[in-house]
Amino acid sequence: MIDYGFGVRLGPLDSKYLEIARCWRNDPRVWRWCRQMKPISDFDQDSWFERQANDSSTQMCAVLVNDQIVGVCGFTSIDLINRRAEFSLYIDPDMTRKHLGTRALNTLFTHGFKDWGFHSIWGETFEGNPAALLFEKIGMKKEGVRRGFYLRKGEFVDATLYGVLADEWKGG
Repeated sequence: MIDYGFGVRLGPLDSKYLEIARCWRNDPRVWRWCRQMKPISDFDQDSWFERQANDSSTQMCAVLVNDQIVGVCGFTSIDLINRRAEFSLYIDPDMTRKHLGTRALNTLFTHGFKDWGFHSIWGETFEGNPAALLFEKIGMKKEGVRRGFYLRKGEFVDATLYGVLADEWKGG
C-alpha cells in the first residue's frame, strides 16, 4: 500500500474492483470528462485490465479509504528515460466534494516524485472541467491548450494541459 498521510491509500487495482470502476466510468458525471467515446462494456473493461496489467508504461491503483475503494488513479504514458508520466484520476461520483481527488493526487504525485523519480507529471482535461481548479490547487501549472482537440457531443472542445515538476512539488 502507498500511504503518504494524505487520508487515502493507493493499492493494487485488483480484478475485484473492475465492475465498480466500470460503473463509475460509465456514469455521466465521470464519463463526460473522459476520453472514451462510448460506454465501457464488460469486455472492454476486461481487455483494458489485461492490457494495462502487462504494460510497463501504465501503473493504475485503487484509491482506498478504510480499505474501501473510492476511486482509481495512476500513471499512464510512463517514460522512464525522460522521467515523466501522465496522470489519470476518477473518483466515485457519489463521493465528490469530499476532497478525495485532492488526497489521491497528493498521494499519487508524491509517490511519482519520491518512488519513481519522475521529473514531471502532466495531464490534460477538457475545457469546463471543474477538476482544473483541483489541479491548480495542488500546484500544477497550466502549460498550454490544444485548441479544438476533442469532439464531444458534436462540438470540438479544447484540451488544457497541466503539469508539475519535481522541484515545484510541495506535496499538497
